[in-house]
Parts: sequence; C-alpha cells; structure tokens
Amino acid sequence: MGATNCPETPRQRMIGMMYLVLTALLALNVSVEIINSFIIVNESMETTNKNFSSKNNGTYSMFSQAYLENKEKVGPYWEKAQKAQKLSKDMIDYVNGLKFEMMKQTEGLATIEEAKKLTLADIKRKDNYDTPTTFFIGQSQDGSAGKARELKERIIKYKSDMKALLDPKDRDKINLGLEVEKEDYKDKDGKKQNWEMHNFYHTIVVATVTILNKINAEILNAEYDVVNQLYSAVDAGKFTFDKIEAKVIPTSNYVLLGEQYQAEIFVGAFDTKSTISAEINGATIQGDSGLVMYKAAASSEGLKKYTGQINVKTPFGTKSYSFENEYIVAKPSATVSADKMNVFYIGVENPVTVSVPGIANEKVKPSIAGGSMKPIGGGKYIVSVSQNGKAIITINAEFDGKMRAMGKSEFRVKRVPNPVPQIGGISEGFIEKGKLAAAGGIVAKLIDFDFDLTMVVTSFTMQTIKAGDLSPKLLSKSNKFTPDMLSALNQAKRGQKFWFENITAKAPDGNRQLPSINLTIK
Repeated sequence: MGATNCPETPRQRMIGMMYLVLTALLALNVSVEIINSFIIVNESMETTNKNFSSKNNGTYSMFSQAYLENKEKVGPYWEKAQKAQKLSKDMIDYVNGLKFEMMKQTEGLATIEEAKKLTLADIKRKDNYDTPTTFFIGQSQDGSAGKARELKERIIKYKSDMKALLDPKDRDKINLGLEVEKEDYKDKDGKKQNWEMHNFYHTIVVATVTILNKINAEILNAEYDVVNQLYSAVDAGKFTFDKIEAKVIPTSNYVLLGEQYQAEIFVGAFDTKSTISAEINGATIQGDSGLVMYKAAASSEGLKKYTGQINVKTPFGTKSYSFENEYIVAKPSATVSADKMNVFYIGVENPVTVSVPGIANEKVKPSIAGGSMKPIGGGKYIVSVSQNGKAIITINAEFDGKMRAMGKSEFRVKRVPNPVPQIGGISEGFIEKGKLAAAGGIVAKLIDFDFDLTMVVTSFTMQTIKAGDLSPKLLSKSNKFTPDMLSALNQAKRGQKFWFENITAKAPDGNRQLPSINLTIK
C-alpha cells in the first residue's frame, strides 16, 4: 500500500479523472447513449494503457543500455527491474483472463479465444449485469464468493511484492495507487460498501470491462514508478545515457471554456538541475527544475494541437527533442436526470440525479426555481413542487477552486392524475353478487403512474332500484360499505342495478371528485 504522505503523480491524476467520468456514468440510467459513452471511455483507457506500455518499454530500453555499459553496478537494480516487469505482466495477464472469461460467459461463447477477438462495441449484451455480478460477486453479500475477492487479494500481494523490490528508504517516495483496501465506499442509498461490491455488484458488462482496463492502467503506472525509482537509484554519473525522451503530461485534457490548459513538458531520466527551454508554436518558454510548464488560454472550443521541441544543455552541447500533443476545449456542461419521468408532480417526492462529468458530486451545487431540492447523497436529490407550470434546475460546480455555471434544465410541473374508482377491479358493467359484496368497498387506483402513491376514497353514496322505485341514497364516510349497504347488496337480485356516486378521494394536493360506478348484478 502506498504511503499516506505520497502525492499523486500526474499519471495517477489522469487515471483518477477517467474513473470519475466512469462513476458519473454509472449513476445514470443505462441507455444507448450511456453504453456508447462507456465504449468511448474504454477506448480512451486502452489507448492510455498502450501509451503506458510504450513508456515502460522506453525505460527498460535505457535500463538495458546502462546494464550493458556497467553490469557490475547496474546489475542488482536491473535484476529487480526484471522481477517488476514479470510481476506486472503476470498481474495484467490475470486481469485480462478475468475480463475475457466474463465476456465469454456473457456472450455464451465456446472459447476464450473467441472472447479475445471481441471489441467492446462487438458485445451484443452490453447492458447485461447478471453474468458479471455472478462471476465477480457470486452468492455473497460482500463479494467474497466471486472473483472480485480473489482479484483484490492478488492486487494486495502485487503491491507488497513491488514495494519489496525497492530499498526501504525509497518505499515512501512513491504511491502505487490500486487502493483496494478502502472500506468507505457508499452505495446509492448511502450504505457502506467494500471495494468488491462498489466496483462489481450490478455493474453492466461494458462498465466492468472498463473498470478492469482501469486496473490494468494502474498496474502499468505502478510498474513505471517502481522501475523508474530503481533506475534513478543507479548513479548515472558513471555512464552516458544513449536516449532521452521528451514527455508531455497534461494536468487535464478536459478544459472548460474560459479556463487554462496546462501541461508539464519534461525530459525523462535527466538531471532536474539541467537548464532546459522549449519552442512551442513559435514561442520560447524557459524551464525550471527539469521541466517546462506550458499554458494556453482556452478562448475557443474544439480540438487544439501544439508542437515544438525541448532544448537541453548537456556536457556535449545543447540537444533538442521534438514533441506534439493535443487537448479539447469544451463548453461547461451538466446532466440532470429525472429518475421517474420528464415531469415533476405536485405533492409527491420526485427523485432526480444531478452530475457534472469530471466533477465530484460534493462539488456540484444545484438549485431550483419553482420548488425545493433535498440532497440524499450520491448526486441524488428529492424535488418537491407545489404549483403547475415549470421548474428550472440551475447547476453550479466548483472547478479548480472556483464556482462555475454548468447549465440549466427545465421540467414541466403537473398535478397527479385522477385515480380510477373500482369495486372488485371493475369500474362499470356486470358483476357477480358475491364478488360485489365481498369487495368490501371502493378502491381508487392510479393507472400507468410510475410513482408509489396511494389515494384513499373518503366518502361515497350508493343507490339502487327496488320494487320499481329508487331507493334512498346511502352514505359511507370512508371507502368501506356500511352495514345498510351490505344488507342491500346481499338481498340483490339478478339484473338489479346499483349506482355508486359522489365518490371523493384524498390526493396530495387536496380532495378529488371521481367518476361514478354503475354496476348490474349478473
């Protein structure tokens, strides 16, 4: 486990930003758009993993050259670097094995090889969560009966083995990430969860694959940090590097309009005391402590590219190394999702989810005009409204220490529809005498209404025809038949008609007058 005083590296912050996007997507209802978003995030994660692998290979290449030039001095560090490479490869192979086995079971494939040929877009059952949950959680309440617990234990051992490769005085210098021991996760209801349940319980296939690829990214990042720490432990003054690579690490590739894009541009495996500068898009920028900080105002939207070269003073003169990178400038955006439907109803609790991509839920501050909002945790709120018309939710969020307006969403406000009065499940027509009497009274039923809401009949009258004359109206001050009503119903004859009128029901916004019920005895 990484030391608590170890700051996150830029690579870990980039992985963390992708994970924030992933968890924000998981909070939304699964739709085609959300599934496609997972595919895009996963493709980005796979690209990141390829870049990490390339950077690791570059470090091993430099390590190999140093080993060839001075085997006696570099040998002990080189051997540990080889062990780190094997530990990381074995761990990634294990994670990929879980991923492909889960994909095979989900798609009903015959072999793992068939699963390896699938891209995330090829999966037919993209929104399936039963198979991934069974595979990773099993029949347990804490993930101990599935592969999630085994994966967690393998990660803990991997981190311990990687730390053991370092000199004790160097172990606190790096943070390996992969914080699987955390127990302070919360579910949508605010209940405590462990790492296994938080990541793999009821998680759809496309999200599960993305999470596993994120774990691979953290493994590659841990490998990079350990191997570079081993490499830096070698006294570089006794031999000459044969390769120096320019590196560009942006603090974020997602920039809001009006903010600044920032990136660290530095030379890998080079003395941080060296004097460096960079030529970027025709401008000269002086560096400090082995890196150059590039800043560009985000004054317009779209894809932005920049190229240049970094200049390093060496004992053999100034050497230049080319680089290029890109980033996206986007307008502020936010998402407000009504959990039931696209309207708010008067007098009921309307659940909504509010999120801003890349921003933690606690930094998102929504407000409403035309109602009130009560936070219930995890980006979820209860909206209450009292008047017909519309309600507007405005979203602000803390971004880089400043509050920014992220957008608005408008919702219609409506009354809860009238319920349908029924006796024995019937609103009109013929009914058996025994069924009518056994019903016991009138029920007010909301038809095709998504909220869990019950309206209760508070009064009604009953009248029938007996011996050719209308009977007096009998009054019930509840939803139940009175004894006089039951007596009349029990004495009813075939073909006799009964009218139930003046039906009143209690609704969230007051009493409602409901339609009459006309029934004839079969």
